Amino acid sequence: MEGAFYAADPSWDGRFVAGVRTTGIFCRPSCRSRKPLPKNVEYLADAAAARAAGYRACLRCQPEHGTTITTRTIQTPIGPMLAGATAAAIVLCDFAERPMIGAQVAAVRRRIGPTVVGNTPLLDRLADQLAEYFAGERHDFDVPLDLPGSSFHDRVWSELRRIPYGGTISYRELATRVGAGAAYRAVGRANGSNRVAIVVPCHRVIAANGGLGGYGGGLAAKRLLLELEAAGSATG
Repeated sequence: MEGAFYAADPSWDGRFVAGVRTTGIFCRPSCRSRKPLPKNVEYLADAAAARAAGYRACLRCQPEHGTTITTRTIQTPIGPMLAGATAAAIVLCDFAERPMIGAQVAAVRRRIGPTVVGNTPLLDRLADQLAEYFAGERHDFDVPLDLPGSSFHDRVWSELRRIPYGGTISYRELATRVGAGAAYRAVGRANGSNRVAIVVPCHRVIAANGGLGGYGGGLAAKRLLLELEAAGSATG
């Protein structure tokens, strides 16, 4: 948190606030006001906690005004994707028709802020990159991501992004890579709760026997994605 606050990183907005003991105010991480000495800062869960601790809101960054998530549907060859973004990062890209989509939207609302239907340049950029991916013209995505979760989720999702295009690993291997070799079922659940499908390639994790395993978007979609990548990696 300290690193995010001193870097004024907007992708951390909505995840904590910083209380400045010397002034009695609290700020969002992205606040551009002059930063105090680290010894004079404490980090709190949210604005309510800061108020309870006796801090008042910064007039410059207005930390009590929540971050808004803009959402839109992106059509793909494997079905519609519901995408969401703040001004700084993509926070959601999941199958719009999967049973868990309501829980995924609720999670980003709870952790980041309210949603509104619309469009942004960042969502257009994601849509363009998805189109390039399905056309076989893109192997990696470079849109900024904000994926608030537990430290365990962070480790799993970070490791997913290290699986190369066209490659696969087993759930057990993924568990080993994140230092949780005996907890492959928990790793599987973290894999399934990934909120940015395709960009964070949870589809590249398969069963140890070579079977597809599970997939939130359905096994037909997972098979198509793996076949697309296998063909793309074979042709360079």
